[in-house]
Amino acid sequence: MFNIEIEKKIINFIKKSPLGTTSTNIAKSLNLNRVTMTKYLAIIKEKALIDFKQFGMAKLWYIPVNLSKESFLSRIMTDITENIPEDKFKELFDKVGISLGEEINLMYVNFYAVDNLNFDRILDTYKDIGEKLGGSFNVNAIPSEKISVKIIESPFAEKNRKAMHKVLSVIFAKIAAINLGYAKALVKEKEDIDVIEVYLRKEDR
Repeated sequence: MFNIEIEKKIINFIKKSPLGTTSTNIAKSLNLNRVTMTKYLAIIKEKALIDFKQFGMAKLWYIPVNLSKESFLSRIMTDITENIPEDKFKELFDKVGISLGEEINLMYVNFYAVDNLNFDRILDTYKDIGEKLGGSFNVNAIPSEKISVKIIESPFAEKNRKAMHKVLSVIFAKIAAINLGYAKALVKEKEDIDVIEVYLRKEDR
């Protein structure tokens, strides 16, 4: 039977050896037999809490450094959203969204080999953006009036989700405005799901 206290003891022991330690050292220090130690190390590694380096016949177990581009950018986003004043926050994210919208629009224009995206291609573009980011978007529209993008599965981490959906709304509005002449987007919450409403007529603002 798996014992969470033994897991904690193993992890804490390995933490004391940044360069790594052998399973024999762990077993002796914690008074565990080899079979039990092997089982626990395999389970803890499966959780990505530890890893090992192979040196000949020996394995050195260590705590991996949990640093990735995604976690790095997520931390920056969190600090920005928590510390920047609301008016500055909107100004900054509008600039980012507009710039990204222009770049992404150009990518799809080049992909389709056209001068402008028509209405149907804009809908396909919104859906494709969601898929490429790792999310799932349901896109519906009333031609010449409104495009609704329901974010079924958000590609963003929970703590940054609302902020990133706002940036995404600016991107969608910019893409629509470039190709259709005008667009204004808002993020609305409907039944615990965010929906980006892209309005295509000025009177609908």
